[in-house]
Amino acid sequence: MNYIIITSTIVLLLVYMLFETTLLKKNYINFSKSSKGLKIAHLSDLHVNHIHIQKKKLINKLKEVNPDIVLISGDYIETEKDIPKALDLIKAIADIFPVYLTLGNHDHKAHQIINKGVEGFIDQLEQTGAVVLNNASVSICKNSTTYNIIGIDDLKRGKPDLAKAFANVNSSFQNHINIVLSHNPDTLLTLSQHHTDYFLCGHFHGGQIWMPFHLEFRILRREQLCRRGYRRGLHKINGIVIYINRGLGNVLFPFRFFSVPEIAVIQLP
Repeated sequence: MNYIIITSTIVLLLVYMLFETTLLKKNYINFSKSSKGLKIAHLSDLHVNHIHIQKKKLINKLKEVNPDIVLISGDYIETEKDIPKALDLIKAIADIFPVYLTLGNHDHKAHQIINKGVEGFIDQLEQTGAVVLNNASVSICKNSTTYNIIGIDDLKRGKPDLAKAFANVNSSFQNHINIVLSHNPDTLLTLSQHHTDYFLCGHFHGGQIWMPFHLEFRILRREQLCRRGYRRGLHKINGIVIYINRGLGNVLFPFRFFSVPEIAVIQLP
């Protein structure tokens, strides 16, 4: 009898964990009561080989949000064979909204395995209509405010170059806001010499599978911010507002538990 109860509980738990990967939540973060500022839809960790959210569902959610821009903070593929699916998904978004993105550790790892650089992948990404901010920046003006979007390569497997990333940032305008986009949250700890207002990242998946005492982080993660308790959501660290996105896809296992995939909808001043 106990065996049946335990087995049934495990099966039901696995079914729910699989179901949770198909959910998609919009999390609204408002830094202004006015809608005059830039509205960002922030996505992360697509991991297209283990994403269970239908493309149509994601696009419809983004249309409901109707952002000015979409920012994506890396991790699209696991292997080279995932590239067509990743490009198809990003193109579907870029056909509707301006998209700016950076690379993640898995994107670099996939190309290191086959002894290829990521330059070809970057070219493919840009052919979708997206703009890859790999140690680069772009300025967007809206209602007399200049928003500098600064993309930095992945901290661990990429070649982050902050001097290059910030080289063309124009801070001469009276009203300007600097938004850094990078995959690994620990990148924040390298930003002390560069003015940053907001930092958007992912990488942790919000834990993906919740375990008591935060074991999912203690066992699998070595990042400093993670060890200090900054694992998901909104925080302020060293004077910088950081949002750690739970991501859309999954790694290792096609399951989630208490970490629903998300679109972060950020309304800036």
